[in-house]
Amino acid sequence: METFQAGATILKFGEKAENFYVLEDGYVRLLLNSTCGDKKSTIDVLGPGSAFGEESITTSALNNFTCVALDDVETRVIPGDVLRRILLEDPALLFRMMGSISLNMHSLMTQIADLKMRSTAERLSMFLIELSGKDEGGDIITLPYDKRIIADKLGMSPETLSRTFAKLKKIGVNTQPGNKVVITDIEELADYCGYSFA
Repeated sequence: METFQAGATILKFGEKAENFYVLEDGYVRLLLNSTCGDKKSTIDVLGPGSAFGEESITTSALNNFTCVALDDVETRVIPGDVLRRILLEDPALLFRMMGSISLNMHSLMTQIADLKMRSTAERLSMFLIELSGKDEGGDIITLPYDKRIIADKLGMSPETLSRTFAKLKKIGVNTQPGNKVVITDIEELADYCGYSFA
């Protein structure tokens, strides 16, 4: 187990990929560097049970993202050469890992499509529904990380995020102190943004 303090850089974009990480506790922000300038964008935020550093499976790959701990993070670290040996000895595990990488790629493609085709209110609504994990009734959720990071992940500015929360009040979404969000009716919110529970 390896622990990283909040704000620590775990992986750096473009550096040699040496380790595979399984997140046991905490949240990690995946940042992608812009091709022009020093700007970085949040591609995803991973929580417990997630993995990153798949590039370490090959012997010459570079990190595709910069990974930063959002809070104190505990990870299981598997060196790339050890992971390669394990995968060669266990084809079933290799196929499960390929499936997981495929699902991650599909998730990123869906995020790109949402950024292009959905409004800010629809993107925020879908994010809240996924955080809730419920498919009916109401819920009170606690935002797991800072609103600036949520805004960046959803492709909007923090000011736009605030305006979008205000817009969602009309369909029963209200922010509360302590990073809490009250959702009066999950199904109504899902209908509003076209979210499918299937």
